[in-house]
Amino acid sequence: MKTRAIKRILLHACIAFMTISFVHAQNGSGYFYQAENLFKAKNYYEASVVFEKYLATERNSRPRSTPFAVEKKVKGKTNVDPHQQAVYQLATCYRMINNYQKAEKYYKESIGFSEKAYPDAKYWYAVTLRANKNYAEALVQITGYLEKHTELDENLMGADRELEDLKFIQSQSERVSDMFTLEEMQGKDSVAGYALVQRLDGVVFTSVKKITDNNNEKLFMNTLVESANPDSPWVGADVIQIPTSPDIHDGMATFTHDGKKMFFTRWTKNNNQTVSAIFVTRFVNRHWTKPVKAAEPINLEGSNSAQPSITADGRYLLFSSDREGGSGGYDLWAASLDSSQQPIQVRNLGNVINTAGDEEAPFLHDKSRILVYSSNGRIGMGGFDIYYAKGNFGLNSWEKPVNAGAPLNSSKDDIYFISTDEDDIWNTGWISSDRSSECCLALFSVKGNNAKYVHGNIVDCDTRESLANVQLTVTDLRHPDRVLGKYKADTSGGYGFVLHNSSHFKISAARAGYEAKTVDYNLQPLLGMDTLKNETICLKSLVYPEKEIDQLLKSLTRSSRVGNFAYKKATLIDSAKDNLDSLAFMLKKYPKMVVLVEGYTDGIGGVKYNLALAQRRVNTCINYLLKMGVDPNQLQGKAMGKCCPIAPEKINGKDNPAGRELNRRVEYKVIKH
Repeated sequence: MKTRAIKRILLHACIAFMTISFVHAQNGSGYFYQAENLFKAKNYYEASVVFEKYLATERNSRPRSTPFAVEKKVKGKTNVDPHQQAVYQLATCYRMINNYQKAEKYYKESIGFSEKAYPDAKYWYAVTLRANKNYAEALVQITGYLEKHTELDENLMGADRELEDLKFIQSQSERVSDMFTLEEMQGKDSVAGYALVQRLDGVVFTSVKKITDNNNEKLFMNTLVESANPDSPWVGADVIQIPTSPDIHDGMATFTHDGKKMFFTRWTKNNNQTVSAIFVTRFVNRHWTKPVKAAEPINLEGSNSAQPSITADGRYLLFSSDREGGSGGYDLWAASLDSSQQPIQVRNLGNVINTAGDEEAPFLHDKSRILVYSSNGRIGMGGFDIYYAKGNFGLNSWEKPVNAGAPLNSSKDDIYFISTDEDDIWNTGWISSDRSSECCLALFSVKGNNAKYVHGNIVDCDTRESLANVQLTVTDLRHPDRVLGKYKADTSGGYGFVLHNSSHFKISAARAGYEAKTVDYNLQPLLGMDTLKNETICLKSLVYPEKEIDQLLKSLTRSSRVGNFAYKKATLIDSAKDNLDSLAFMLKKYPKMVVLVEGYTDGIGGVKYNLALAQRRVNTCINYLLKMGVDPNQLQGKAMGKCCPIAPEKINGKDNPAGRELNRRVEYKVIKH
C-alpha cells in the first residue's frame, strides 16, 4: 500500500516537473522565435529586448536543457544550440545599435562556441574591443581571426582594415594628445544632439528625443532646434516650428547667408529602412514655410540624399547620396547653385574623396578652401573618422585626404565637423561623436590649444614717460561685444596677458586725463604657445597749455566717434565707455563747452523704428555722462536714424555686415565753447 502511494506521489511530481519545464520551454521558445523574426526584419533594438527575455527565461529554467528545447538547423552548420544562437544574435543586435559595451560582453561568450557554427565571432569581438578602446586585446583577436580565416570574403577584407586601423591608432598614441580640447555639451530633455550649424548669431542642431507611440513602444524622433547661445547651444534651445507629421524625422540643416532659406534632411523609417531626401523651407513673416522636396538633380527617385551644406560663398550645395554613379555606399556630391540658390548641375567629388564605404557630413572652410567630411571607408581609428582635403570644386581636383587624427577622432563615430573660425579651420568648432555614449551622438565643442602671451608698455605721447595704472580692455575684433579680459598696467607702464583661441583682438587703453586709444591686432593663428611683443602704446594728455586750447576746440568741432552698437541694441560696449570717460573729463574741465550727441543706425528697418533706436542710443550716452558728473546744460542730443551711413552696407549686391556695424554709432561734436 505504501509502495503504491509513494509511486503515485512520484508520478504526480514527475508530471508537475515536466509541466513546469514544458511551460518554461514554451515561453522560451516563444521569445526565441519572436526575437529571431525581429532580427530578420532588422529591428535590432526590439530584437535585443526579446533576446534578453529569452536568455533570462532560460536561466530561470531548471534544468536548462529540456526535451522541448528549440533546435535550429542552419545551412552549412551543425545543429545550432538555441542558447548560443541567441547570445550571438544578441551581440549582433547591440553592435548594430552601436552599444559596443554590451556587444563585447556577448561576443566574448560567443568566441567560446563552435568556430564552425560561428566563424566570424572572433572578428566581431575584435571590432567591439577596438570600439571600447581595448586595443591590445583587439589586436590579439583580429590577428587570431586572420590566421584561421582564409576565405576571400567581405569579413576578411574588413579584418585587414581593422588590423590597419589598429596600427593607425597605435601611431596616434604617440601624437601630442593636448592639441585640442573637446567639451561635451549635454541637454536635459533630449537623448542626444548632433549636426550643429550656424545661423546668423545663433546655432541650429538636431535633437533626439524618446517618445511613446500609440502602441506604447519607445521611439527615437529627430527634430531641428535653434539656440541663441552659440557657446552653450542647449541653453534656451527651442524646436523650430516646421510643418510636419508624427512619423517624419527632421535634421542636418544648412542656411543661406541671410538665414532665410534652409535646406535640411527629412527622412522616414519603414521596416527599419531609412528613406531620406533634402527639403527646402523659407523664413517668411517670422515663420518657416511648408517644406518642399528639393527638385532634381539634388533628389533623385530611387536614391537617398541627406546632410546638405551650403558653402560660404553660396555657390555650391554639398550633400551625401547613395545615387548611381558613385564609388559605393554614400558618396559626397556638389550641386552648383545659381544666384537664387537653385541647383544647376550635380557632380560627384570623385574617387580621391569617395571610397567604397560611406562619405558623409561635408563642410567647406571658405578661407582655406579645405573640405572636411567623415568616412568609414578609409584607414582610421574605427567607425566614422574625420578627414580633410584641399581642392577646387570647379576643376573637381582634390589633394589626398588626411585623417584628422586624435583627439578629434576616436574609436567610435566622429562626424559633422564645422569650424567657427573664419581664418583658422582648427581653432574653434564643433563635432558630433558617440565616444562617451553607449548609443548616441553628442555635441562636442572643439578648441585648439593655442595661447598667445601679449605684453607691451604704455607711455605719455609727449613726454614718453611710462604711464602707470592705465585701464586695458581687450575685446574680440570681429565681435565687439565679446570682452576677452580687463587688465591694468603696472607702475612701470607695462602690461601682459594671455589670449586663448583669439587671433583678432582690440586693446582699448584709458586713463583719466588722457584721450582713450584703441589698437587693432590681426595675427596669424598658430597651434601651441606664442609670444607677441606689442609696439608701445602712447596716450595723449588732455591737460593742454592755454595756447593749445583753441586748437583742441577747433578740432572738436568736427564729429568724434563715441563707439558702435550691436544690432538693434543700445548698450554701451567697453571701448565706448572709455571714450565717454575721456569726454566727461574734458567737459568738466571746460564747463562752458557744449556738445551735441548724435545717434545713428544701420539701414535695416523703417524710418520711425530707427529714429527711436537712435534716440535710445543717444539717451544711453547722455545718461552715462550725467552719472560721471557732467552738467546737463553741456549736453544736447539728436536722433539721426539711418540717414547718414559712413560705410557701404552692400558690396557688389551682397550684404556687408562690417559696414552695417560701422553705421550703428554715436558721435559727438562741440557746438559751443
